[in-house]
Amino acid sequence: MKEGLKSFSSVQVAALRMLLAGLVLLPFIKLKEVKEAKKDWLYFAISGILGSGAPALLFTAAQVHISSSLAGALNGLMPLFALITGVLFLGVAFDRFKLIGVIIGLVGAFLLSSSEGFSFNKYSILVILATLCYGINVNIVKYKLAAYKPMLVTALPLALLAVLSSFILFYTGLEVNIADKQYVSSGIAIIILAVIGTALSLVMFNRLIKNTTAVFASSVTYLIPIVALFWGYLDKEQISLFQVNGLAFILIAIWLIRKN
Repeated sequence: MKEGLKSFSSVQVAALRMLLAGLVLLPFIKLKEVKEAKKDWLYFAISGILGSGAPALLFTAAQVHISSSLAGALNGLMPLFALITGVLFLGVAFDRFKLIGVIIGLVGAFLLSSSEGFSFNKYSILVILATLCYGINVNIVKYKLAAYKPMLVTALPLALLAVLSSFILFYTGLEVNIADKQYVSSGIAIIILAVIGTALSLVMFNRLIKNTTAVFASSVTYLIPIVALFWGYLDKEQISLFQVNGLAFILIAIWLIRKN
């Protein structure tokens, strides 16, 4: 996202991400499965908006003003929202182990991201709204779209978003300038973001939701700061005791969330 924003606006980055991800998975949509899914089209549309479209716009808009570290830490709110929305609106049984695990994992995410000394600002609200969208969506996928294959649950909403994204890109006046090296670099970054960070990751994530619980699946967001820490280690960045403790908190959190 950071690289893409060097040449495109936040809206264009989000729209290009959705358009490319939708096109990549389009060949995997089977007409027979689409016809069978007609009765649940509303849930597919809502899943697309809450699980991909709105968060893509919110994250890229926030990324202009906040650090990736803060964005990654706030993403740890997703399991909490998944638990709350499931209990309040879908009748999911309350589990104190999962609640404790979610809170511990959130603390761990902030500890892992503490080295940059970030401060909360108003643009963080955009990330929080995005994680709320994610939290609602994982429950929709788990309890309303469980009868369908993870590929269809991913590809169909993205296909609908791809159509909408094409209109957005036309309206924003997207220009192509392959002579500009930065433009090409930003374009490649968005392609990677769309193919790996959206299409492929969503298929795997929806499969995880289908095979486990909404809260456990959403707890994978705690791994984002760990991955960032790993890349920092390879780049010879100093690792603090806070970050080591954060890793321990996250491992404990995942164990508690997975506990029946």
